[in-house]
Amino acid sequence: MSETYVCAQCQATVDRSFEVKSIIRTCAECGTNGRFLHRSFVDSLSEIAVGNRPDGWEEMALDERFEAALRQGLITFRRE
Repeated sequence: MSETYVCAQCQATVDRSFEVKSIIRTCAECGTNGRFLHRSFVDSLSEIAVGNRPDGWEEMALDERFEAALRQGLITFRRE
């Protein structure tokens, strides 16, 4: 089974055989060395109602959106 991770900058994806919250790598698409979030976290961001999103949401990279949403209690995640 493989897990999908999404580039915080350009939203390109990579698959890996392990499951963690995020990975750090250089993106083959945009060349940025940064965080790739697990697809489930990216999906949870899209479920946040537009009216509840912090100011500047559209300008934020995915990892910034994730951190802002966590800080504001808009999403939560469980450790298993």
